[in-house]
Formats: sequence, C-alpha cells, structure tokens
Amino acid sequence: MYERLTALGSRLLGRFVPEIDAAAAELLACRNYGACWQCEGKCGYNAPCYACCNSSGCPTIICQC
Repeated sequence: MYERLTALGSRLLGRFVPEIDAAAAELLACRNYGACWQCEGKCGYNAPCYACCNSSGCPTIICQC
C-alpha cells in the first residue's frame, strides 16, 4: 500500500512541478576586466568592461568607455 501511495504522489507531483535540467541552470561568473576586445567596436579601443560569462561564452558585456 505504501508503494502505491508513493508512486501516486510522484506521478501527481510530476504533473504540477516541472523538471529542471541542471545544464540550463548554469551560473554566470561576473568579473571586471582591464581590456576587452569586445569593446573595440563600441569604444574604438580595448576598453575595460564588466562581463558575465559561462562555459558557452559571455552573453553580458558592459563596456566602460
């Protein structure tokens, strides 16, 4: 009986609580850099920047020019 209730609870929980992929929850590491090549187009030189990066790149770059 306990196993049936546990299985029913798991199925019910699965309907209302979405599963989360651990890879999708990857954290960004944010740092200040002294010279960023990404800022050359905006600033005209490798200006300092604040960048948030993960293993697939840096989606957030704020140039300080």
